[in-house]
Parts: sequence; C-alpha cells; structure tokens
Amino acid sequence: MEEMHYFKESQREEIPVPDFKGNITRKLLLQFLCDLCTWAQAMPVTSVGIKKDAHSLYILFRNFAFSEQDFWQTFGGYLIALRPKWKIGIFGTELSSQETAALLLDQQNGKFYAVQKTISGCYADSIRSLCLRIECADTEDAAMVNLLCQHMDWQSGILVADWDLCEAFEREYIPWLHQSTCYCYGNLSEDQEQQDYLDVLSFPQKVGLWLQFLENGIDYEEFAWIYDRIFAQELNDRIEWELAVYVALNQLEYALKISESEFELYDGSGEKRYFSFNSEQNAQRVFLKLLFPLNV
Repeated sequence: MEEMHYFKESQREEIPVPDFKGNITRKLLLQFLCDLCTWAQAMPVTSVGIKKDAHSLYILFRNFAFSEQDFWQTFGGYLIALRPKWKIGIFGTELSSQETAALLLDQQNGKFYAVQKTISGCYADSIRSLCLRIECADTEDAAMVNLLCQHMDWQSGILVADWDLCEAFEREYIPWLHQSTCYCYGNLSEDQEQQDYLDVLSFPQKVGLWLQFLENGIDYEEFAWIYDRIFAQELNDRIEWELAVYVALNQLEYALKISESEFELYDGSGEKRYFSFNSEQNAQRVFLKLLFPLNV
C-alpha cells in the first residue's frame, strides 16, 4: 500500500505503552481482530500473498467510518503489544478529499508514536473503510495466520476446524473443546455454551456432520447438543439443519418414502435403513425429530 503513493506525515503523537506481560501468540492477534470486528461492526475479508513470496496478510473492513483518535485510543495498546512479531499498518480513505491515509506505529528511543500520513500532508480526521496490512515473519507464518482467520467466527470468537488444526491451537494457547466432536472447536473466550458451537457451524459443516453419521454411523457429540436444543425448543436455524439432512441424503443417494402413516428409508444400494427414537444414538433421534417434528 505504501508503495503506491508518496506519503507526507500529517501528525505524530506519543501514545502510552501498555503494561502487557502475556505471551505474544497468534491468539492475541486473533483477539485484536475480533475486537476490531466488534468496534467496526463489520466482517473482514482476508487476502494473503498479493506479492510473490510476500509475508504480508491484508484484512479489509468495508463501509464504516472512524476517527484516527478513536482508533489509537482503542487499539494502540494492541499494536504495541503485537509489534515484536507483527508490524501492522492501517490504511483508509479520507472522507472529503478521497485521498489515501495511513496510520502507522513508530518507535524511537523507547517511545511509541501514532503517526498519520496522507498524500497531501493534510490531517485526516475522518477515515472511511479500513485495510490492515500485517507483516508476518515469513510465508509460513502468513499462511498460518490466514488459515486461522478462515476458520474464525468473528462475532463469537470461536474457531471451527478439522482436527489437524488441534496442534496449532495448543501451540498458540487457544483453548479447545476436549470432547468426541466431529470438528475441533477452539475459542478465544472460555465462556462458551453448546448453542454457541452449533451456531457457528457453516452449512457445509452441517452437511458433513450428517454425512459422517449416515455413511459411517458415527454419533458425534454435536448430535447430543442438537437433541438438547430441540427439546428445549431453542434450536437456532432449524430449517437449515433440515436442509443439511436433505442434502446429505441426496449426496448419498438415499431414498425417502413418507406418507401420513408410513416412513421408509433406503440407502444408495437399495438396502432399507431402520432408525428408532428409542435408540441410544442421539443422531437417530435428532434425524427422526427433524423429519417428524410433530409426531415423535
């Protein structure tokens, strides 16, 4: 971003150094981004590797306006704490002149300065949209930060991933759910409930959960959560769960025969499948309750 323009410094102000003594991990970086999402009330778009062999990750927040002073007061401490591992630059557009503005952290003689630069050298009080450039240690670091961002639910602070990311959660001090679940759930806050984990599952992940049960008969812990939510009448997005069942059945070429008095289910090879609400498998009971919400 800086390479595109010749910037002139428009303001420099010393900012206080936070009393931070924790581990500088990717968890802290994700916490910063989550807080930024809450502050901007916007979801980010991420991009990595704009330049060949570049180590930078770009994160774009669209369609909101902010003041430089508010940004530094809210996030200056984060940028100072993260600086030993990640140098972060902030770019946006000045509202009236439409020129590009850059907010950068500078360190001199043990002091930290919030620096604003613009093309004209005139101070930009109000800035629209925000693009973060996070300079990572190397391409591997940039790829891992990007991977974690792709699995992040920014509103809840929950990460949902396949189990191969479990070791990464451990390394970054990200707490994760030690249960027999289909997916590995990490969280930035330990204040999470079952419903929170269900709510962050994407539609493809919900389909994948049903495919695992229908193909392999695995009764994952998520089905117990769904069962509890159904009978508490608190299952969010129930119609999406029904659609996920329907998609999974069709992908496996299952056939359903349903009438007012009859229900038959055949798998892709034409074999009849039997499910019972009295089963010890929560998956079977959830399956039938989604198909017959009034009768079971």
